[in-house]
Amino acid sequence: MIPMPDLSRRSFLKATAWIAGGITIAFSARLIKEKSVSVGPTLEFPNAESGKGWLQVRLDGKVHMLCPRMEMGQNANTGLAQIVAEELNIRVQDITLHYPTTSETAPIGFTAGSLSMMLFSKPVAIAAASMRENLRCRAAKINKISVDEVIDTEGGFVILGSPRIGYQDLVTDESIELDFENSVIPTLYTFDPRRIKKQVGQEAEPRGIKDLVTGAPVFSGDIQLPGMLYGRVIKPPVRKARLKKLNFSTVQNIIGFFDIVRDGDFVGVVCRTPGSLDKVVRSVIIEWELPEPINQEKINQLLDINVALQRGDLPSTLQDENHNPIANWDVDLEFAVQLQTHAMQEPRAAVAHIEKINDIERINIWTGTQDPWAIKRHCADDIGFREDQVEVHPMRMGGGFGGREHYEVEQDAARLALATGLPIKVQWTREDEFRVARNRSPSSHRMRLACDHKGVLSNWWHAYASGYVFYSRSRLPDWLLPFKRSTAGGDFGVSRGAHPAYKSPSIRVEYKEVDLPIDLGVWRSLNGAPNTFVIESTMDELARQKSIDPVRFKLMNIPDSMARLGNCLKRVETMANRKSLPTKSGYGRGFACGVYEKNSFVAVSVDLHIDHEARKICIDRMCCAQDVGMAINPDQLRAQIESNLVWSIGMALMEKVEIGDGQIASNNFHNYMIPRMSDIPSLDIDIIDNPAIHPSGAGEVALIAGSPAIANAIRDATGLRLTRLPIKYTDITALGSL
Repeated sequence: MIPMPDLSRRSFLKATAWIAGGITIAFSARLIKEKSVSVGPTLEFPNAESGKGWLQVRLDGKVHMLCPRMEMGQNANTGLAQIVAEELNIRVQDITLHYPTTSETAPIGFTAGSLSMMLFSKPVAIAAASMRENLRCRAAKINKISVDEVIDTEGGFVILGSPRIGYQDLVTDESIELDFENSVIPTLYTFDPRRIKKQVGQEAEPRGIKDLVTGAPVFSGDIQLPGMLYGRVIKPPVRKARLKKLNFSTVQNIIGFFDIVRDGDFVGVVCRTPGSLDKVVRSVIIEWELPEPINQEKINQLLDINVALQRGDLPSTLQDENHNPIANWDVDLEFAVQLQTHAMQEPRAAVAHIEKINDIERINIWTGTQDPWAIKRHCADDIGFREDQVEVHPMRMGGGFGGREHYEVEQDAARLALATGLPIKVQWTREDEFRVARNRSPSSHRMRLACDHKGVLSNWWHAYASGYVFYSRSRLPDWLLPFKRSTAGGDFGVSRGAHPAYKSPSIRVEYKEVDLPIDLGVWRSLNGAPNTFVIESTMDELARQKSIDPVRFKLMNIPDSMARLGNCLKRVETMANRKSLPTKSGYGRGFACGVYEKNSFVAVSVDLHIDHEARKICIDRMCCAQDVGMAINPDQLRAQIESNLVWSIGMALMEKVEIGDGQIASNNFHNYMIPRMSDIPSLDIDIIDNPAIHPSGAGEVALIAGSPAIANAIRDATGLRLTRLPIKYTDITALGSL
């Protein structure tokens, strides 16, 4: 039994906003507090007390769950509903999910970082177990028996021996404050290793999956309001461009045109019909005063790791243990990872509507977002409203990947709604999406390793330069950058994945964060994928140069503390060996493994061949073994792994943001390539379930090992060590001809 936090009478919401009536374990009012505008995402993560606002048993005995995670395909709330079902001894199908607005719940950390199951599973389990015990206590009181005589709950009933009392017979029309004897949290069924699980660990169909494939779900772009207008903000070719000239005299007679909204460098077009927007935007004469053009050569110079090493300009040291630089490294490689973007399936859209209630203006915003509370703060600040005048309605998203942590489209809609006094829908074009994206930073690396004659690592040195990831100019204003960076202890997005998973008596990892003249932000795995690509490629190369099997080499250098990583690598090797690799020239097999956020482990194998006739690198098969502790829903975990593997193909072989004419040149899927169905190989997934270990993240894990496994397979097929992502077929032919 775990001591329960002190809960006062004031900590319960007497008027439940999201559903009326029933037993409600409500969230603490202390969690809702006014804040000044924060430049970062919402970081309030849940605890036992906050989880109590997410559940309700209604008058009909049905269980309703307020979903604390935003939905963008990961289906975390289905897994959390399984935990509720486990604790209440009901079917997951009997739980109704409700996605709250920002006025219906306290701020909870943004949906990102593969944190949902890791951080939210226990608070949800505590809330559900507390609800179970509340029902048991009420049944005991009604029947004038002790709580110890109440056997359990099952199928929506409290069991009192032979009689059963339905949940609906235990609820009232008022919210009820919990009153636990001894103020303790009951045993959590989900995390009780002695209990045979009925819901947790079972495959549960994602909520709304049938509706999704038939087009039934409502996305933000589907919202329709009476009298709604349609807006589009004319984006400059580069950020921080200044408006030089604006002439819209030619648009006055275009059918559907409503107005032009200008505020400084902000230019918004408003039309009565969405079909008029393109014609009006094309007819507006606009010129921009551009800042210094974006130059790829300059970016390369700023990121040049060799220049930084020569200058001794690597101010951030991630790890330094008995550092012993030597003259003759067994392997010394340089790597480069190029600029990449989110390429979300659904371009961003938002609807904003300002209304006056009791002489107080309020704005409602409907949008697909990873962080509705940040939108609430930023939109309030942008249009001069208080936060309590803004309500955000989160909608389902067609992908996020870190790209929907920002709030530009919502600000566009809010400003146009304020200017017109009418509801406005703003739908970005695909070109807008690429132009305004917060891209994944490029990086430059130097990786040096040495080992003894037995293959035991003796020296490790990883130096790299990267643009900012989390504390970038796209997230923070210029005046705050020096303060934030100096007090935060470095950009954790830049350093993610750089800690070695291998043992060596001498280790140094150092890096430099660089201000780049491009918009940067968080991208799936942050720098976990680039850093793991560098590490695993170098380990593979050292093994081959020492004529040691790469898997054996890695296993002998994985410490005991990383036994779960070693187990993943052994497992994936077994999976790969179930099918023989063709002995023909141009076929190869590669392995890679990695750790995400210290508690998620993965290994990937890749079989591929070089098709010289098609001039293409063809991935034939990918195997993955992954250990994220307790597997709440194996089906959803498998889906996450598959999506990561496909993404890793794009990262390794295709995705690169091109720069031309001083700006982002990649502006749609014709010049920014992502994997198509024809590029997806056979995928073999093995989930290593550790039910005694608390669940960790899965949304970004397999991605980190996929790209190095591909690079290592290319090395096996061609004998060439390619160190620049993405790898193209022409890279192979160019080096192979030398």
